[in-house]
Parts: sequence; structure tokens; C-alpha cells
Amino acid sequence: MWTGEPVLYHSRLSAALNLKLLDPRDAIAAAEEAYRQGRAPLAAVEGFVRQLLGWREYVRGVYWLFMPDYARCNALQATRPLPRFYWTGETDLNCLREVIGQTLALGFAHHIQRLMVTGLFALLLGVRPQAVHEWYLAVYVDAVEWVELPNVLGMSQYADGGIMASKPYVATGKYIQRMSNYCSACRYDPGQATGERACPFTTLYWDFLMRHEERLATSPRMRMQLKNLARLSTERKQALRAAAAAWSARLAG
Repeated sequence: MWTGEPVLYHSRLSAALNLKLLDPRDAIAAAEEAYRQGRAPLAAVEGFVRQLLGWREYVRGVYWLFMPDYARCNALQATRPLPRFYWTGETDLNCLREVIGQTLALGFAHHIQRLMVTGLFALLLGVRPQAVHEWYLAVYVDAVEWVELPNVLGMSQYADGGIMASKPYVATGKYIQRMSNYCSACRYDPGQATGERACPFTTLYWDFLMRHEERLATSPRMRMQLKNLARLSTERKQALRAAAAAWSARLAG
């Protein structure tokens, strides 16, 4: 993710594919031919084909197998409203301002921006997953429900409790710092969880783990993150809960 670079290495084919303007088989055949002609490396072609032939069809299967009940999933019992700045981009969190501003201007954001910025913040905050789904469906030009709904409720918000993905995709602000240049222009420090400069992603991450520790303990993929949580003192956990409550109150105001 990079300021002023909304596309980077992403194909921008999702709208054409989801609106049935482009047959996935044609895109796969073109990628395969590019590999055979030596114009594209195997690793790149494999990843591209796997997304179209593998992940995209898996998402379709989840939608048709579990709907209409799937649309009501809320395994983590998240109830908070979607922050108003999702509709305006007016926030002092630079990563969210960048991604939401780009989204409102272009109707496009690539998958890391969707999953690990807008989706992650809503998940950590405890936003009602249906509100997150409604936002994605409204703002992205490629958002056709059969592909958008499972990706948002299942992968992004873990609202299906593990039907689609074996763990919630949660991280601190340090992940965003590693994956982008957004943090360099932000007033918040992703390395801090409490205090005036604490990054809300980092604060809310620890609060999320504490709120859902019992449920997450059943996932082997969450073992390391929960071990890190167990190392925190009672006093540290109390400070993190207080900081998270302050952020939740601020965003609800």
C-alpha cells in the first residue's frame, strides 16, 4: 500500500469479472499463454489463476451453500455502528483517510486495503458485520453480493465463526506500517497501545483478543497471538481496556 498509488500491481479486473463483462476462463487462458510464451513468470501466473479458478469459485460455493442464513451471521456478537467517517473519509487516522478517500473517489481499493485497513478496523472495533457488508456493497464498483458478502462477513469480519476462514485476520498497526507508507504521515504511533500517540489499531487489537480469548483459543492459528496476550500483566490489560473503551466512546460520539 502506498500513498498516491491506488493500483500498484493489482489487475483491476474484478469489476469486469463480477459484472460478467469478462469470462474468467478467458483471463485464465490469457495468463497461461503469457507464461508459455515466456512473458510472465510461473509464480505470478499461478497466483493469478489460483485467485480466479480457486478462491473466486470457493467464495461462490460458500454463498450458494449457506445463503440466505449466511447474511445474518454474527458469531462474535458485534453490535457497534459503522463510524461515520467511513462515508466521508474525514478522520485523523491516516491509513483510513487514504483508503476511504481513494474508495470514495474511485470506487476501488485492492484486497490488502480492504481486508487489513477498512475491514480490520471495523472488526477490531466490533462493528455489526451487516453494517460493514452494506458499506462495501455500496461503495465498490465490483461489489456484486455473491462475491462481496462472503469476503466481508467471512474473511474480513469473521462473522461466520470460521466457515470461510480458519482464523480472524487481526493485527496491530505495526502490520500496516510494514505494508505501507501510511504511518509515516500519521499522528499515531503503531508501536504504542496506550497514551496520547497510541495507534487505535494496536489498542483495539489487544482489546479484541481479550474480548474473544475463549473463542479464539480453539484455533491453532491463533496460538501465538494468544501466548503474547498471556504475557501481559493484569495492570497492562486494564490499561488497554480503558484505552479501547475511550476510543469506542470517541467514535460513537
